[in-house]
Amino acid sequence: MAKRDDGQGGDRFQGTLADRLARLWRAEDPRFDELLDEVLDGGRQAVIEAALGKLREGEHMPFMDDVETLAEIVERTGEDGERLSTSLYWFVAEVDGDAHTPPPAAQIEEAFASVDLLKPGEQVRLLPVWLDPEQLSYLEATDRRALLRRMLASFDAAVRFAADQEVTAETDEGPRLLALVGLFDEVVEDGAEDEDWDDEESSEEVERIGAAVDTFSASVTRADSRIVRCRPVGGLTDLLEFVAEEPWDEAADLEDLERFIDVALAEVSDGLLDAEVRWTPGALEVGLSGSDGRWVDSATFEVPETQLPAAIDTLKRLCRSVRPANGPSGTA
Repeated sequence: MAKRDDGQGGDRFQGTLADRLARLWRAEDPRFDELLDEVLDGGRQAVIEAALGKLREGEHMPFMDDVETLAEIVERTGEDGERLSTSLYWFVAEVDGDAHTPPPAAQIEEAFASVDLLKPGEQVRLLPVWLDPEQLSYLEATDRRALLRRMLASFDAAVRFAADQEVTAETDEGPRLLALVGLFDEVVEDGAEDEDWDDEESSEEVERIGAAVDTFSASVTRADSRIVRCRPVGGLTDLLEFVAEEPWDEAADLEDLERFIDVALAEVSDGLLDAEVRWTPGALEVGLSGSDGRWVDSATFEVPETQLPAAIDTLKRLCRSVRPANGPSGTA
């Protein structure tokens, strides 16, 4: 990889702490990570801001992307002497009810470990407290590193830190999105090369991950009736983007199903359809036939278990009958 243009003459690694941070980053020097660790652990957010001011405008976003990512990761030695990479790992949950009592951390950890989302040796340990995504958006990089360090030292200390930073959620009733944070541990293999990440995952892999997430979410909702659904999202930036985009719009998810039925209704003369359905984790297969038994069309829709009752209600409202595939007529 070509090094970034330093844009300054002389010794790139002299000057103030902010000078060195900016120049090491531009040079893609591995000492940048080490120096940034010192700045983050020292709580010196002002140095990061000063380094940002020394970079060209077009460099601001990639610099802060690196800072925000590294703020949530530390390498350490595990109890058995192995090298571990430990990072903050964030979840988002739609909660409908009183958030006064803590989330079911142990059950969420168990549900996450039981689906095919973690590699061997990886684990997540969840902080048992509800957090407010809006307040989390104000956490500086040094605050995130402080949260990570406190979680490694003591979960009790981390809960107190979250309260001091005013990022814990209010206990109000009503549906809203709340955050959960855990420690994600993975073993660092000596001599292992960095993985080449492929931005384009295969459709089979996307479907597998989607099904695993839906299974995880369903397990969490069974563990705590307040949780409508739950999703792992990764870093704090991912969490905030997820919340801002509001991708959990049930009405919008069911619009495709309604359009599918409307098109099929136009193909039958008497306006009557019979539906056969088969649900697998994360997906609802729907087959439609006319009142004369003639096959009309079929399609598969992404429907998490939490939305299945609404999808079946939509089918019952628009079709004459709804039955399981190969099941008795008129049942659902």
